[in-house]
Amino acid sequence: MKTPITSLLRNTRTAVCALFCASSIVARAVPPAEIGTPRDDGKEVTATAPPAAHSPWTYDISVPAWLADTAGTMGVNNVHSHIYTPMDYDVRHFDMTFSLGLEVRYNHRWGFYSDVLYAKLSQAVFPNSLVSKADIHVDQWLADFELNYRLLEGPKGYLDVRAGVRYQDIYDKIVVNANNKAIDRAAREFVDDASAKVTDRLASLNIESRLETILTELIRRRLLDRISGLQLDRPSAPIPPIAGGPLSKSAIAEARRAGFKTSGQDAVTIDLENAIRAKVAPELTELEAQLKARLAAATADLKAAAQTRIDALKRKIASDIARTVKGRLNTTASLNNRWLDPYVGFAGRYNLDKVFYLTGKTDIGGFGIGSEITWQAYIGLGCQVTHSIYAEAGYRYLYTDYNHDGFLYDITQSGAQIVVGLRF
Repeated sequence: MKTPITSLLRNTRTAVCALFCASSIVARAVPPAEIGTPRDDGKEVTATAPPAAHSPWTYDISVPAWLADTAGTMGVNNVHSHIYTPMDYDVRHFDMTFSLGLEVRYNHRWGFYSDVLYAKLSQAVFPNSLVSKADIHVDQWLADFELNYRLLEGPKGYLDVRAGVRYQDIYDKIVVNANNKAIDRAAREFVDDASAKVTDRLASLNIESRLETILTELIRRRLLDRISGLQLDRPSAPIPPIAGGPLSKSAIAEARRAGFKTSGQDAVTIDLENAIRAKVAPELTELEAQLKARLAAATADLKAAAQTRIDALKRKIASDIARTVKGRLNTTASLNNRWLDPYVGFAGRYNLDKVFYLTGKTDIGGFGIGSEITWQAYIGLGCQVTHSIYAEAGYRYLYTDYNHDGFLYDITQSGAQIVVGLRF
């Protein structure tokens, strides 16, 4: 006997079975990519995203390590130092160095490139002379900023034309500390020698010229030769001759007549000789008069009195010389120069195979706007380590001839360069 409850249960069961069969048919008929429901095998189906649009921008970040020798001439007010700093000097005296390259390209044709290098060097020199210590500091910035255009591109490589500006900033500083004990001893030896030589030559009819000869000889032998340990004409650090201060044209001409070549070493010695000469020349004349008085003294008491005056004068001359030398050698000097050089050039790459390639660039600039001329070249062998990572080993050369406001920078920097980069 059918009851209403029995009929309801039978109808409900039939509807559930029909719904289950319909859902199974739909699940099999609809492609998996169009739904996110579990399949009959228990695996979840996810929607497939459409491919991303290709970006016209590409980026290249690189870290160049340039192991460069530095050679040439640096000068201040016609006083020159001949520079040669090997690569291993830079490595041993680096306080800090930083180098980074960045290139951004649009549609493979247009590009912006920047290469920044900063180096900070320092050295303490102990010349074992009238100078006890000299601290040398050099800071240098070298940066290229350029736009480039790809003239040619193919499976074997590319060729770019480049135009940009090169920025150079050079800061030099030297702190010199005088050797007080050595200076005091040298000053006493100077005065003793001067006294002995004047006494020997008192019979000369031309005593003034004799005194000038004695003064020049003793200044150079007893004093100036003892600062040669600084080697300022050929410094180990790439620094111009700033320790001696600026020299006037008349001082340079006078020094050349006296036999100096006005190198970096002479910048100090000329200044020091002029200062000593101005201080002690009148006192040596007075010493000569007292020595004459001692020779002319008729009694022992007069000779003793003359000797007392001579001893006091010798102490004063020695003290004045020591004070003058210390004042000149205890000094700090610095110089900062910066300039911009426009340049034009080319860069290219030739693929040897899928992994190795040759790369290079060259440019020329300055044109009298900053430097008189500057030119650069780089050639290297590269390896495409992965699709994005590459490494290069090559040789880089940079020459700069800058001469402005009394500062000369005629320098060549050249050496091996290693580059590691990421392109994406």
